[in-house]
Amino acid sequence: MFENLKNHYKDAFVTSESPYHTEKYMWFLTDSGPLFGIKKEQLSSKEASLLSSLFTPYGTHENDMTDTQAFWYNLLFLQQGNLLPDQLSFTQCRFIQFHADQPITDKLEFQEAIQALLPRDTIFLWENDSNGVLIETRNEEMIEDVIYDEITVTLTSDFYTDMNLFIGQTHPLSDNLGSLFQNEREWFRKGMHFLHKQKVYRLHDILPFLLLEGLDRSFRNQLKNIIPEELQGDHELLETIKVFFESDLNVSNAAKRLYMHRNSLQYRIEKFIEKSGVDIKHFHGAVTTYLAILELEHYSDL
Repeated sequence: MFENLKNHYKDAFVTSESPYHTEKYMWFLTDSGPLFGIKKEQLSSKEASLLSSLFTPYGTHENDMTDTQAFWYNLLFLQQGNLLPDQLSFTQCRFIQFHADQPITDKLEFQEAIQALLPRDTIFLWENDSNGVLIETRNEEMIEDVIYDEITVTLTSDFYTDMNLFIGQTHPLSDNLGSLFQNEREWFRKGMHFLHKQKVYRLHDILPFLLLEGLDRSFRNQLKNIIPEELQGDHELLETIKVFFESDLNVSNAAKRLYMHRNSLQYRIEKFIEKSGVDIKHFHGAVTTYLAILELEHYSDL
């Protein structure tokens, strides 16, 4: 993408660790590496709009930020600035990222709505018109008491756009918060890419995909062969088994999710065990088979 932009805009395209001549250049943030700028005189309104949908325009929301928001924006998105824990009133934080399918037009109303649904103090940052993060501040580990799926339903109803949330880990204040946030940002993207039926993600939802992507290709081929070849094309059966796993190996709960009689689900589970030789009703067999199903679903054509 970078090379294509360079070739297209030639001398009008520049990169930098920090923006300059903002009156002449329109600057954009990238997921990694430096910012890039393009001379405004070389950009049509249509091109500017397209680039803004692909990248985050630098400084889009800076004029509306408080000093606290600007500090955290620079720290998390630009990897700039130093954290001074002694000057803060909290010792831990957690990043709650959100994505809206449609741009939010009334940002202040949205910000007030989502902050009202959360029980703790948060620092709100916009990344662009559809994405942002709430920094939840804490002084000690707290018991989880929020049903985030209900929050997404409420926001979807109130703002007429599908919502996704990523609930990050609780982090002690440290100099590497920016990189920890960037990791969670990437995990959020993977969740939206792979888990279309889910609206709320955590690390444990994404971890199976991270594990598979870190495995050697030959080992992944061996892994998927845990499922007999005659069953690899039986998508209905494999989806049934996957829902059983995602229901904590609880046959009754899985049957409800599948709108299936409990005995019918039990029959399919026994059929899989008989043909594969793997007892998926126990943890180790379930974990191995779950990874094998994900490999078949998402990576077998790569």
